[in-house]
Amino acid sequence: MSILNVEHLSHGFGDRAIFNDVSFRLLKGEHIGLVGANGEGKSTFMNIVTGKLMPDEGKVEWAKNVRVGYLDQHTVLQQGMTIRDVLKSAFSFLFELEEKMNRICDEMGSADEDTMMAMMEELGTIQDLLTNHDFYLIDSKVEEVGRALGLTDIGLDRDVTDLSGGQRTKVLLAKLLLEKPDILLLDEPTNYLDEG
Repeated sequence: MSILNVEHLSHGFGDRAIFNDVSFRLLKGEHIGLVGANGEGKSTFMNIVTGKLMPDEGKVEWAKNVRVGYLDQHTVLQQGMTIRDVLKSAFSFLFELEEKMNRICDEMGSADEDTMMAMMEELGTIQDLLTNHDFYLIDSKVEEVGRALGLTDIGLDRDVTDLSGGQRTKVLLAKLLLEKPDILLLDEPTNYLDEG
């Protein structure tokens, strides 16, 4: 099954062609590396594939319901957040569901019988989603991935603005892994990595 189809992709800046008539498909389970010298268009290509940039020609088509995780070499972490905050943000859609569930519970006291039944049904649906997505295990998942990438050694409550470039890259990679995308796109994942 094809996850990604790229057909006749061409792009350039001014009269300089970065790539011309590129076509390929990515099948489920395949691993591909994009290799080239600095300034040759790898990041531009990734930006086109992820939809951040439109190509001059050609088309990029993802299979339906494919979740893409993209580690952009230029991603900036929000000031004032801890490593733990960033990692937990991988589950933001679940925290939003929890907030919705709490709002429904608050409104139940003044609901009539018909509305109450609809609210109970919606609460059941939300609760099932939270349970099926391991909402109640988020803290242990954050600890597990943090430990695997050496982030617990740094301290999960450390402000991300105090981190080195390599540590920030590890935080972003950990967040991506927690999001469990179907495909990972890593743009210069070894940039800024520290020794050891």
